[in-house]
Amino acid sequence: MEERNLLIQKYIFPVLVILMGLMLLNTAIFSGTGSTSQSGTFLLGALVVVSMGVVTILYIKEIITKKTHLSILSLMLISCLLLGYSTYSSISTTIAQIDLKKKIDSNIKQGLRDIEIIQLEYKKKYGWYSDNFEELKRFLLNDSVYSISTKGIVPDYKITPEHCEILGYDPILDYIQIESYDEQEALKCGLLTKDTSWENVLVKLFDSSQDSSNNRLYNFDFNNFDLVPMSQNKYFKIDAKILESNDDITFEVLLHRKDDEYNFVSSYLIDYNGNDKAYYGKDIKGLIVKDSIPQMPQLLIGDNIVLVDSISFNKSEDFLNALKNKKKDTLRFQILRSGKKIELKLTQKDIISRPSRAFWTDFQDVLSYNLQPPLYNPELFEPFHVGKNIIIKEDEFSSPHLDIGNFKKLAINHSIDTNSITFEFFKGQKTNYSDFNLETEDYFYLLSKVGTPVFIAYDPSPYDPLNERDTLITGSLNEVKTSGNWK
Repeated sequence: MEERNLLIQKYIFPVLVILMGLMLLNTAIFSGTGSTSQSGTFLLGALVVVSMGVVTILYIKEIITKKTHLSILSLMLISCLLLGYSTYSSISTTIAQIDLKKKIDSNIKQGLRDIEIIQLEYKKKYGWYSDNFEELKRFLLNDSVYSISTKGIVPDYKITPEHCEILGYDPILDYIQIESYDEQEALKCGLLTKDTSWENVLVKLFDSSQDSSNNRLYNFDFNNFDLVPMSQNKYFKIDAKILESNDDITFEVLLHRKDDEYNFVSSYLIDYNGNDKAYYGKDIKGLIVKDSIPQMPQLLIGDNIVLVDSISFNKSEDFLNALKNKKKDTLRFQILRSGKKIELKLTQKDIISRPSRAFWTDFQDVLSYNLQPPLYNPELFEPFHVGKNIIIKEDEFSSPHLDIGNFKKLAINHSIDTNSITFEFFKGQKTNYSDFNLETEDYFYLLSKVGTPVFIAYDPSPYDPLNERDTLITGSLNEVKTSGNWK
């Protein structure tokens, strides 16, 4: 019995130390979920505590000497103190990071709310959202919106006899109407007045340091509202589009190249049906036979007519004129067929024995559909929204095309550098803005989209010390939403 008590007295302390170390080790390995866990120094400290118990047992069993035991124990105690301080410092840093993140997030929410307010006002005027900050800044600074200010209140008591006379009410026959005022009655009696005026957007939305919630964290800065708060050179990202939906709202958009905002391309030159994917990214010259041409059976579907008498055409009309003008001469067609170069020699008689106006008219219709240049990849283009007054559409079945005069007014109102504007009516042929006028015979076609406008704004690289991946976002491109994801 005494021997057992002696053993307990010998080993109780190191065993307790080992158990405490194992508990700390368990906490270091298994505590925390997701992105939150104990630091590496805490794990190392737990291992040191376990080792202290093990070393003490080795000393009790006389495997190591007392001097060695004390030396190792001293080193371990110093290590524990250093690791403890490091862990405490790490916790303090984490707490400071959490506090800083809360402050940054609060400021970012304010910035995103500002963008949200501007976008909603922009949509009220134009019918869609903007996808760039320069346009929103122009809208704030230069645009005005219709504003209605109301003075007075609608009374909650019965209509007075004097006002009954003004309104033409009979005290007996109109007893129900006399029970209370409505807004129109209050206006007629002079109890309520409404003033309408045009007001600058910036003044209307941000005329003071207080927003609609009366809880601004910082003053609105017109020049830098796209800058992420509490950052140096980081800017919010913004995007907008028309989300396909069951709504019967149609939007017409100009299409421009992604790398050139004012390099507009006719929608007829863009492959929205995906029929020309084989030509994407390739430098294809000339015209492609899209379907069989009965008048010219020598041409096969998929043929690339590169040259006709050393001339490259990118319009079926020019190709037809070449055939018309060569009444007796032989035409030399250079064709790429299945990757191989071939040459065809044809005369006008090989196509038609007796030319007539009716034949050429029918032939022109066939060529306009079946002989076209390869169309562009739609992924290379972005929309440029325009209002209904900028388009011309004869009927519901016709394609919308650009109203030249009204587009030029838009360019002036939006302070667009017209020297940078070009229009591509036909593949590879650009028309300068100055040459695009009311005398232009060809139509410049737009794309019609049916759906609902949506937008999104967010911090592209949020401060996230705990790796929570909780990016603050307002709006959405996948659903109709105009509020932040924190609400």
